[in-house]
Amino acid sequence: MPTTLHDRDLPPHPPPKTLGTVLVVGGCGFLGRHVVDQLLNFPSEKDSSPSTQNTPVPLGPNKGRYEYELPPLSTRYPPINQSTTTVHALDLRCTRNRLPGCTYHEADITSAAQLVTVFKSVQPDVVINTASPQWDAPHEILRKVNIDGTKTLLDVAGDYKSWSKDGKKRCRAFVHTSSSSVVHDAESNLRNADERWPYHVPNKREYYSETKAIAERMVLAANGSEEVGGMLCAAVRPAGIIGEGDMGGIAYGVCKTAAVAPGWQLNMQLGQGDNLFDTTYVGNVVLGLLLVAEGLLSTSRRVSESGMKDGGILEHERVDGEAFIVTNDQPCYFWEITRFMWSRMGREGVGAKGKLWVLPEDFAALIGGLSEIFGAISGRRGKINRQTVKYSCIDRYYSCEKLKRRCGYVPVVGVEEGLVRSVKWYKEAEGGGAKGGQEKKSQ
Repeated sequence: MPTTLHDRDLPPHPPPKTLGTVLVVGGCGFLGRHVVDQLLNFPSEKDSSPSTQNTPVPLGPNKGRYEYELPPLSTRYPPINQSTTTVHALDLRCTRNRLPGCTYHEADITSAAQLVTVFKSVQPDVVINTASPQWDAPHEILRKVNIDGTKTLLDVAGDYKSWSKDGKKRCRAFVHTSSSSVVHDAESNLRNADERWPYHVPNKREYYSETKAIAERMVLAANGSEEVGGMLCAAVRPAGIIGEGDMGGIAYGVCKTAAVAPGWQLNMQLGQGDNLFDTTYVGNVVLGLLLVAEGLLSTSRRVSESGMKDGGILEHERVDGEAFIVTNDQPCYFWEITRFMWSRMGREGVGAKGKLWVLPEDFAALIGGLSEIFGAISGRRGKINRQTVKYSCIDRYYSCEKLKRRCGYVPVVGVEEGLVRSVKWYKEAEGGGAKGGQEKKSQ
């Protein structure tokens, strides 16, 4: 019998939520597409053929261990009222990841004029900003999108007089997708880090994290100010996103390595393997974003009804002006995550007793440094560098207690299912799985 990935202990389904008119910025990207999907109650599942739903998914040669029944997402995440919630997506190009039920708009978020045109058409109640380049994009792109783009978007969303059709319609909630790495120096251990940890700016190792910190600080400072028309703002910091459609995160990298690497390479471990690491299923990240959006709307209503600037909100329940870390609440050993995914890619016996080569962190860092030098000379970027070594060896996990307490967050999809979904998507998208494993069988 195939293994069933059971639901986590979840609260009873609440009544459908109402979010008004929502504009998802970056709505054709990895995270943005999942935000749109969840807002529309998962049309991606409705459009799938019946054979791909609720059926065993073969993920390795040992079918007794590696078949899973993946329960539908639409029956587990809180439903959204489709009669009172309208979904729009904005992206630079809207040619991919489109879903039925969403209206798409093309615009450059660094252009105020283009954004005003979109806002005049949409008249949003809520803006959820998920736009961001990959972490290793050139510095000028990171600055342009993460800092300049966020500022322009914030300014236009708050300047309701420039786009409101009746001069009174305002955007009430602005949810910004930040990163858990805004407090990390990309070198030290992070153990149960929370929102009280200070920003790490400047960040010499990761400019991506620096730009995310600057943008988040800008968003939170604008909360409720006259400069943004009283719009309420908050930030959500995901940690290690995994899931379907990931083309640049940890899950994609691990799957790609399993698809091409020889067996001896997969039996190498950097460090002692006792370091804990956070991964977060993308649907849970979306849930966090939507819960924060709901909290901002609730606060906005209380402010309006009470006539008080803060709506009588107590500090320990405040959502506006706050940052929230979102994780799966399940830190795992980094190398167990890696080998779990490799085995589901068909790479049997990886890391088995007697086969594992453990490279001390200092030695691995030396190899990574030499690889960087060779890459700089040859123009070819190697698979290992000092940063990958560091992330393979340090503890990097966070607390999401604040999001749980203030917004009622409970992760829906567990880490194991999230990793399985990532592998399943990769094998379908890349057309057939582990090349390295196939080559080994043919020898």
